[in-house]
Amino acid sequence: MGAGIAVTPDQLLTVNYLVLGATETETVGLDGRTRPVSRISLDHDSGLALLTVDGAGFEPAELAGSELPRPGDPVFMLTCTGDPERRDKERPGASGHVVFVGPFEAFWEYMLDQAIMTTIVNPGLAGGPLLDRRGRVIGVVSLGLAAVGRYSLAIPTRLFLERRSRLESGHPVPGSERHAWIGFYPQASDGGIAISGVVPGGPAESAGLQRGDLLVSVDGHAVQNLRQLYRTLWRKHPGETVGMQVLREESIHVIEVVAGDRYDFYK
Repeated sequence: MGAGIAVTPDQLLTVNYLVLGATETETVGLDGRTRPVSRISLDHDSGLALLTVDGAGFEPAELAGSELPRPGDPVFMLTCTGDPERRDKERPGASGHVVFVGPFEAFWEYMLDQAIMTTIVNPGLAGGPLLDRRGRVIGVVSLGLAAVGRYSLAIPTRLFLERRSRLESGHPVPGSERHAWIGFYPQASDGGIAISGVVPGGPAESAGLQRGDLLVSVDGHAVQNLRQLYRTLWRKHPGETVGMQVLREESIHVIEVVAGDRYDFYK
């Protein structure tokens, strides 16, 4: 369950993990009416999803455009709780400030160059709007963070605007522009990058990568953090072979992974 932002009378913008792998999706409007979703378009690079709800008649929100907020700017968010008893009641909100706009990496092969981090603790579910002082949507609330002073992360609206035409067409990233996907969960620490798990049926599992493997290099390039890892991996495309050197039980193993296409895998 999550929140969404109306960007047209029949389209909702939200975060992609809310609908990833779903066989059926529906929306509940502020009026309490349930409406089926007719199409979902996922963008794995930005972490956004665009949902089409035919004939919904939503009132679109005002989007901020391409500008990014600055640290210190006041912001607020609106969301929902997922509680059926509160469907017709006021939605929870919270206010705070932007503390950082910059790089962010996560363990599910995800990286943003300009994530928005705020002092706001999300009072409900993810997918709702992060708004500026003028009530314009500047981001889509995605994650709760544990860092001191950085309690929530939002995906900038500008990423949606850059990808809008592709998302609306249902093809957010052409095949020729897609980068390699391994299907594993790398965790970075002072000791290097350890693999904490693999996606069942994904390229990493098929190649023999295992939980607990310590990643030494990728295609001969040493990688010490997630940003280095992703930049190295994303030079390759689906179908190409990636050589991964790992330390396992005090022995070095070289494992060749045939990169997958995340868009095909999660259709």
